[in-house]
Amino acid sequence: MIRALFLDAAGTLIEPAEPVAGVYARHAAARGLNLEIGRIKAAFADLFTGTGDPEWGAHPEGDTAEREWWRQLVGATLGRAAGASLDGDLVESSFQGLFAHYADPAAWHVFPEVSQVLAEARAAGLRLAVVSNFDRRLHGILSGHGLHFDAVITSADARARKPDPRIFSTALAALDLRPEEVLHAGDSPSADLEGAARAGIAARLVRRPDRDLKVFLAEALALRAK
Repeated sequence: MIRALFLDAAGTLIEPAEPVAGVYARHAAARGLNLEIGRIKAAFADLFTGTGDPEWGAHPEGDTAEREWWRQLVGATLGRAAGASLDGDLVESSFQGLFAHYADPAAWHVFPEVSQVLAEARAAGLRLAVVSNFDRRLHGILSGHGLHFDAVITSADARARKPDPRIFSTALAALDLRPEEVLHAGDSPSADLEGAARAGIAARLVRRPDRDLKVFLAEALALRAK
């Protein structure tokens, strides 16, 4: 029987409130570096997917490893967009500004159906957890939007990123659940579908507008009724 829902965060529950490249351009311009938004967008998209995981073993805490990963990504993105090596102080200042910006709940938009779906899931007796490749800023972002869960497991908490099954195992342990008691939803075929499968958890892909979280909840409740 399905007893709980696991949910990805970015792309599933929330999304940036404005285009990422525009935010990066604004922070760079405030420090005297004027960059083309198109070049930032291309650089970020390539580096975000190609940088690899944080160096967990090189840092005492998972959140420190995640923070350093973002520092390197910001520097590489701005440098590639500029087509030049950048001053270290400028890069660090840009990183600090961007990291703080995305810690603010106002920098994120909650998808329209989320609050209703979470309320209906709770009313049906389902437990709720977030399983997300994110640092610990996510805890404040979700609570800042009034979104509360039985557990929020980030890759910083688990020291593992999806599709590594260890992040799902951490969530299962937090709620004392077995894999067959959970249905997971996320927007990434590799991180969410493959990652959940590696942990023995069934999963569904979120593809708005046709397959949003209302569709996911309906499927979960239908499975629960069997």
